[in-house]
Amino acid sequence: MAVFKPENVEDFYEIGDVLGSGHFGQVRRVCERASGTCWAAKFLKIRKSACSRLGLERSGVEQEVEILQAIQHPNIVTLKDVFESRAEVVLILEL
Repeated sequence: MAVFKPENVEDFYEIGDVLGSGHFGQVRRVCERASGTCWAAKFLKIRKSACSRLGLERSGVEQEVEILQAIQHPNIVTLKDVFESRAEVVLILEL
């Protein structure tokens, strides 16, 4: 099962430039405060209610996280961390 941290992503990472964006969110460059290592952060907007059309369903994001946690391959991006707030989920990924 996927573990989503309830902490604020900005406590651990310095958020930088936008690398790309789409309908449900954006990918930004982030630097880990503790080590200075740069990562990609995928900010995904989550639906607030079942009848809402804006954002992704949380179950879909959970499935993506579980797949990324299960697969370790040199050609697939590595998932480092997952943070969750009321409105979005942030996936910290290999840059």
